[in-house]
Amino acid sequence: MVKKDSGYKKPQDPKSFGAFLKKRAPIYLGLIGLFLLFVYPALTEKDLNSILDDSFEGNERIAVDMIKFYSGPNDSGITILEVIEERINEKHEGQKIFDDENTNARFIVANIPDFLAVNDEFTHSVMLEFNSENNSLITYGWYVNIETGEISPMDNLSKSIQQTVDYSD
Repeated sequence: MVKKDSGYKKPQDPKSFGAFLKKRAPIYLGLIGLFLLFVYPALTEKDLNSILDDSFEGNERIAVDMIKFYSGPNDSGITILEVIEERINEKHEGQKIFDDENTNARFIVANIPDFLAVNDEFTHSVMLEFNSENNSLITYGWYVNIETGEISPMDNLSKSIQQTVDYSD
């Protein structure tokens, strides 16, 4: 009879899943750690679009989308929202302004009344208000015709944004 050694361990079956994980667990934990360290913050970073209210319906929704996704007369290049976000980031350089809980932005959409002269060409006015942590309110505004797809800026600040979009490739 063969006497069994009490200190002898039976080698694990190389095909067992437990042995596979036990051998490679540090590698998997390291990869998960790298993902959480580098990729996850980039995925959860806020931008202008993430803080905007998106609860419009009907013609108001169409008017807001026309402003958000307008990318010039040839429909290529950057959008109005991207240019506004870029300008805000330039103004607040070195800060994560959109991650601040005191930062907010909102669209204000209104039908243009029949008695106004601008009503002949446009159907809605769309305003974008951006308020940062130090209560500096920036307002951009456009007139929108949802039937023809035409937009026109209300002021010089909005005009410069639209010109940047129109002349970018």
